[in-house]
Amino acid sequence: MNNLSQYLLSIRAELQELYEDVDSELRNEENKTLYDDAYHNVISKLEDALTEMDTLVSDLDSGIYDNEHNLDIDDDIED
Repeated sequence: MNNLSQYLLSIRAELQELYEDVDSELRNEENKTLYDDAYHNVISKLEDALTEMDTLVSDLDSGIYDNEHNLDIDDDIED
């Protein structure tokens, strides 16, 4: 695992902690409308971010971005 992957995993851990804190607070909320709105606007976005972080770290670890050609988009642009 490279340094970038480790850094992303530390960010993911912070996102996970934020997700758990928000979810825990909202589960104690008696106002169902507030919970539904918060879930739609916050918790679901955090879930998506966590999933995307997992995918990115997995892609980095598998070497998908190691090839310089994958990083150079100028080659694909025709003048």
